Amino acid sequence: MLSCRDLAHKADAFLDGELSSWKKLQVRLHLSMCNGCYAFMDQMRTTRQLVKAEAQVSANNDTKIDDILSEFHMKK
Repeated sequence: MLSCRDLAHKADAFLDGELSSWKKLQVRLHLSMCNGCYAFMDQMRTTRQLVKAEAQVSANNDTKIDDILSEFHMKK
């Protein structure tokens, strides 16, 4: 079975779908038995989703965001 440290080192590859079937099974088994690593992996998924969402917003709306922020700072 994977140790928590091993899982942490494989987390990105797991989330990116880069692990072999055997390694994926080992990660899933560990996650099913370790609440700490399950929470860690959940945090990684959430962080990745937020970063992707921010990158999309920034790429599409840089000027809009700057305008909104400048208005927000003017109201303070």
